[in-house]
Amino acid sequence: MTSVKKYIESLLITKNLFFYLGLFLFTIITQNIYLDIETIEWDIASYLVASQGIENGLLPNQTQWESKGPIFIYLYYLLSIPAENTLVIFKLINDLILFLISLILFKTILSKTKEYTHAFFSSILFLSVMSQVWAQSGYSEVYSLLFLSISYFIITNYRFNNLSYLLTGILFSISSLINQGTVIFLLPLIISELTLNSQRTYFRKVLNLGIGFTIPHLFFLLLYLINGLLDIYLATYLTIPLGYVQANYASFYELFVFSRELMEYNLYLYLCLLSLIFINLLNLFKKYTKKTKLIIFDLDNLNIIFGLLFYFIGSHNYYHHLIYLVFFIPFMMNKINFSNQKKFIYVLILISSLSILQNTYKESLNNLTNINNLQQNYPLYNLAEEIDSYFIDDYDILAFDYNLILYYLNKPNFSYIVHPSNHFEEFIIVVLSDLDKVNSNYISDLINKEPDVIICNPRMIIRGIPTEISSLFNCEVSDYKKNYFKLDTKNYKNDENLNYYYDPYKEISVFIKKG
Repeated sequence: MTSVKKYIESLLITKNLFFYLGLFLFTIITQNIYLDIETIEWDIASYLVASQGIENGLLPNQTQWESKGPIFIYLYYLLSIPAENTLVIFKLINDLILFLISLILFKTILSKTKEYTHAFFSSILFLSVMSQVWAQSGYSEVYSLLFLSISYFIITNYRFNNLSYLLTGILFSISSLINQGTVIFLLPLIISELTLNSQRTYFRKVLNLGIGFTIPHLFFLLLYLINGLLDIYLATYLTIPLGYVQANYASFYELFVFSRELMEYNLYLYLCLLSLIFINLLNLFKKYTKKTKLIIFDLDNLNIIFGLLFYFIGSHNYYHHLIYLVFFIPFMMNKINFSNQKKFIYVLILISSLSILQNTYKESLNNLTNINNLQQNYPLYNLAEEIDSYFIDDYDILAFDYNLILYYLNKPNFSYIVHPSNHFEEFIIVVLSDLDKVNSNYISDLINKEPDVIICNPRMIIRGIPTEISSLFNCEVSDYKKNYFKLDTKNYKNDENLNYYYDPYKEISVFIKKG
């Protein structure tokens, strides 16, 4: 019996490894088609710059402000260490985070269904949607989702263990210390527990959840209080996020735009998601009168609803705010009761994933076999090298855009605000000004301090609208400060490896103070 048991266990291990390898290869191939493109979104560059101060013992937001939680900045710093200031390697490390999430999704659904094929297709569906360019790894949503996914795995397997709720609370807390908005995903868990427990048991579980959630937050509150930075910590977690919500830019129309772009990206993937939603709505309608309470309080259903709510609460129409929804959608496959419906979804996932692989593998393999040369072909990397060649001693840089240059040169921004778009968000400026972190006309003040290098551009697309920023400051610094000269950056601007999203309005204006 012992030998038979060992044989069965070895078969299961081999089976697991087969599926793990499949998920890993799918992640690596689909995530690296754009590895040769230096910038897909400017968020990642800003996070990298904000994390550099950790090496000098500074707390997140102490000298470089970003809108994300402190654990996110620490994680960026930790992952930057093995990357050794190489953006290409950092991107590849981020792929591993996405792979881990797909692995946890696989294990969670396997625990629910006991079906390997079902769990594998569920994870492939998640990775297929995440293969789109807007979902490339590196966002705070991906980092926080790692901890959320672990918490759901624990709840799925150890739901009736009170200690698991303490651990789940800690994981939720870590997630919210990466991306503040993920705190809303506590609500589906709290609501769903109402139907599964007696009043006494429910109170005990929620109490454990609350204690676990409080521990990491209390630690960081005390840490920032001791260092005299409690005001900026609270502003980053309360005041400024409320400003984002009140901005109210999100709309249903943009969701239709998203669905249209998904259809253009891969028709079979679009049909798969559409069919999955339709089948689930149909099944829910049939069950509604008999099992109303179970449907309303079902954790998977609530997570999907709150995943969609997160997009609207984020209120800026950013597709990466849909990442949580994308993670929870595969759980809808668990609700399909009819084998023919399930097989139909499997076929659509298979066709869509194979077509995605066909469209990505050549470019991805080319990038992966040419890793050592990719960064050498990044235009901002070469521009950073040119800027550095003008200096022998240490120098400072004020960057209102193109923060990757700061990352390559391992330099902080001369400005307290790091992210380019945050310079022009009035509600952020007002809050930081009230805390004496910046002046109301801080951009002009920074330029008048005459840092060694100033990087800006006179116009950019903000929320889809070409915007002149000359009303805030004159980007042509050398026109009114004759002790600066302007670099010729046309070759860098026109380089096809610079950006995935081409912005014809942007320029790369670099001014260097004369010796």
